[in-house]
Amino acid sequence: MNSGDSPDRSGPSRPQGRYVPARGLYTEAARLRRLSWLRARTGAALDSLQHTRLDAGRLTGNIEGFVGTVEIPIGVAGPLLFCGTHVQGEVYAPMATTEGALVSSATRGALAATMAGGVSTHAVSQAMTRAPVFAFCRLADASRFAEAICRHLSALRTVIRQVSDHAVLDSIEPVVLGRTVHLRFRYSTGDAAGQNMTTVCTWQACQWILRQPHLVTDEKLESFIIEGNTSGDKKASALAMAEGRGIRVAADCHLPAGIVERVLRTTPDELVRGYQHIAAGAVHSAVLGSNANTANIVAAIFTATGQDIACVHESSVGQFILERTGDGVYASMTLPGLALGTVGGGTHLPAQHELLKMMGCTGPGSAARLAEIIAGFALALDLSTVSAAVAGHFASAHERLGRNRPPAREVTEQDTTPATGSESGVDCPSPPTVRAPRPAPVPGLAPDRTGSS
Repeated sequence: MNSGDSPDRSGPSRPQGRYVPARGLYTEAARLRRLSWLRARTGAALDSLQHTRLDAGRLTGNIEGFVGTVEIPIGVAGPLLFCGTHVQGEVYAPMATTEGALVSSATRGALAATMAGGVSTHAVSQAMTRAPVFAFCRLADASRFAEAICRHLSALRTVIRQVSDHAVLDSIEPVVLGRTVHLRFRYSTGDAAGQNMTTVCTWQACQWILRQPHLVTDEKLESFIIEGNTSGDKKASALAMAEGRGIRVAADCHLPAGIVERVLRTTPDELVRGYQHIAAGAVHSAVLGSNANTANIVAAIFTATGQDIACVHESSVGQFILERTGDGVYASMTLPGLALGTVGGGTHLPAQHELLKMMGCTGPGSAARLAEIIAGFALALDLSTVSAAVAGHFASAHERLGRNRPPAREVTEQDTTPATGSESGVDCPSPPTVRAPRPAPVPGLAPDRTGSS
């Protein structure tokens, strides 16, 4: 009998050898058994999966059918000087990516910002939402339920405290759509991203609701499901952009004209003019937000630090702004919903945990610190990318550093000289002595709650 079969389950048996064996077993022997089965089933050698540094026994909450691991190159960008609410001083960011030019470009933007005195950052708020939907027989029943449910917020908070020590229910917003009611539960989840945590809490809260005859009855309630798709989970949405889902964070800096010209290889006027064209294009194509390539930074740091990579979709929505000033350029980046955590998920895996520790992103309040680091480097990357585009260096940089390859020619000694992070194809100057961080221009936040999802 195949290990995926159940001897107590009625019905036709599964075909022999078709299903992944050793289901539910988290041991090295089970991993190797599945790998051997996969080789026999597909005819692929899969030699690169034979060995892994991960302990199968520690992956019970992260993967099913575990057969091996895939290595992704990790580069280090920076340093970037921060003058933020949760992070001060120079920071290096790990980026897991296979896209050439990404780390180099982020480093160039970081050099420009650091020479100008650094970036100011502020984690504005943190929230995680879950939105179950209750379908009633008639609109009148749905309306009565929506009107009554908010009076029970205190009781629902009591239910949730019995489920989790870390999730705090901040509010419930009923949304009536015809004869259905979507309940948008909004939580604080401390240093955890909180998707799993809030799912369990919301499920138990809804079980309490279903037991209250003055709220719902079998005769009037047609159905209930745990997520009605109004929370924006793993999807970019205008609602999440406006209200925030995850950590809402902002970063800004001011670049004098001399640094724009010396490091970014363009002028303030050209840079702002190019930004205006890019922003207009975003409006025309109905892009949520307006940025050059925030997703690159979010995906690279998320992958390196054990985040839920599917959350890159919603987390990479960003608003990049450039303004001409009397002596240079003002730049800002707002990320309204970074769905991230420094506990839970894949943050416990060895390499991911070490990289979080390298950035000082472990312990209480570290999720806000990580969010500010991502916002700072997202700002740096957009500055470099837009500069390369307006200066005409974008394509040549990707030929030199990316997946494209320039025409074959004789390699000279100059070609083998290490670059200093310029995406423009011209080496950047060495950074001067960094000035002391300026005080953050925003008030500090109260310490975040900590927890795990």
